[in-house]
Amino acid sequence: MGRYVFFALLLLACSASAYEPERAINNFAHELAECAGFYVISAKILEAQKPELAERSNNAADSALEYSKALTSEKLTRARTEMAIKSMMKDIDNDAANFSILLNKYADQCGEAVSDPVKRMEYWNKKQD
Repeated sequence: MGRYVFFALLLLACSASAYEPERAINNFAHELAECAGFYVISAKILEAQKPELAERSNNAADSALEYSKALTSEKLTRARTEMAIKSMMKDIDNDAANFSILLNKYADQCGEAVSDPVKRMEYWNKKQD
């Protein structure tokens, strides 16, 4: 999806929000950066045994990075992604055998964020504290 089309769709989704539009966009950008980290780790874990799934994870990571950069900046996206990877590796004790911990926490929300970013942005627009 082109960067400008993506922005236009997100702006339309921001028209009626519980969060201020800037906050919703920032939270979604942060989530996408986390998802990029999740998919990077997934690809690394899957590359030896399931190369097709690893490739899909790499593609999803690329999409999540692009969406997040479009909403914030490359510098912020990279920092958030690196921070997420460090945190996730800690969560699984640097052991691929514990990967199900990450799958349980991130697979569904990241799948939605990358496959249907407009719908996920609606989630952030409607979210209330």
